[in-house]
Amino acid sequence: MHHAVSIDMAMQPYALLFACCIACPVTAQAVEVSSETAGELRLNGFATLVATRADSGGAADYRSANYLSAGSDRTREWDFQNDSILGLQALWSPPVSGVTVVAQGVLANDTHDDFKPRMDWLFVGWQPSDAVRIRAGRTPFPAMMDSEVRWLGHARLTTTPQPETYFHLPMTSLDGASLRWRHDIEGRYLQLRAGFGQTDFDTASRTGLSSVDLRRVTAGSLELGGEVWRAYLGGFRTQARVHSAPLASLHDALAALAPSQPVAGEMAAAYPTDWFPVSQVSLGFEYLGAPWSFKTEAVRRSSDTLLIYAVRGWYAVGGYTIGAFTPFVTAGRQWQNSDLSPKQLPTGTPGGAALSAFYNATLIGLAQRRIGAGVRYDLPGGAALKLQYDRLKLDEANSRGMFVNPQPGFIGRTNPINVLSLALDYQF
Repeated sequence: MHHAVSIDMAMQPYALLFACCIACPVTAQAVEVSSETAGELRLNGFATLVATRADSGGAADYRSANYLSAGSDRTREWDFQNDSILGLQALWSPPVSGVTVVAQGVLANDTHDDFKPRMDWLFVGWQPSDAVRIRAGRTPFPAMMDSEVRWLGHARLTTTPQPETYFHLPMTSLDGASLRWRHDIEGRYLQLRAGFGQTDFDTASRTGLSSVDLRRVTAGSLELGGEVWRAYLGGFRTQARVHSAPLASLHDALAALAPSQPVAGEMAAAYPTDWFPVSQVSLGFEYLGAPWSFKTEAVRRSSDTLLIYAVRGWYAVGGYTIGAFTPFVTAGRQWQNSDLSPKQLPTGTPGGAALSAFYNATLIGLAQRRIGAGVRYDLPGGAALKLQYDRLKLDEANSRGMFVNPQPGFIGRTNPINVLSLALDYQF
């Protein structure tokens, strides 16, 4: 895993971010330093302060599309921490033709509910021609339409990344290499990307904290676009391994019964302790022809285990700009395609009742519908204010949607959940 070092801050994280966001429009500019011997260094950054309130009645913590916190074990009336972020990017162009070095550090909430810095990007790029670019190191994870701007709140209408697709992708970087080829002709372009590498991360699971290793990640995308539109098709395939002590114990106990109880073998196979394949495909379209804007994306992830669900999800958001204001509406849906039907070991199986109960207790779904509306106000100097309301409805009796730390009675809640979020974005 990529472990980060904790920093001591006199102010709360949200207070620090607020100070940065307010100060930046007045004082901050991109910094450029250049010389013939050292090349050119450019510094820029971004900051987002998000405050979110979900009326779950204190029964669960709402988590949108960034890292899923498993460590809070509490709810916050207003959550300033989960989606707020501060980032700084350095781009160095040495006196070598076509070569750049990019480093991007972010200060953001992690899985343990701690506000910590981490190195999100650190790669060397080489562009031998206008059409070809090669990157090696820690690069953006090459999946979904917003891979290159995942953290950049100013680049989207909504307060947070769209949860129906990005909630299921907690990793943001890949250690490896990528190749991009682009061809421009008569105001249109065709772009192909390919990437390979590995990564790992911690995440909230149904049984507590889990760590996930991804190796042999092979990714690719095809993008076709024009002056105000783009269409995207992308995906990846990987070998995954999940470390969860409770689920490993469940697997071992079920595997021991498999020779005499075939159903135990089926149950054990749902929670393997070794590597297993996962693949994902995403399809999207975006239109930015003022005053109208529209964006939609759908994702399909395939997996034969219950450690990583097979999921489906889509979202759509549309806006209309009037001066500095852009009202927008949004909707989305997510669900799992994994088999979550309960299983029972035969009566009389030693320990069978307890193992069956444990196995069935892990079958918690993600199905959820969402509709929402909001407004974005663009301020002079690169800042934007946003207000958004979402109405969430859990779709199935065993669903927790995109909530973590659910208390008894929350799973399968029938009443809609209202979510209000406010954001202040800035980039320089």
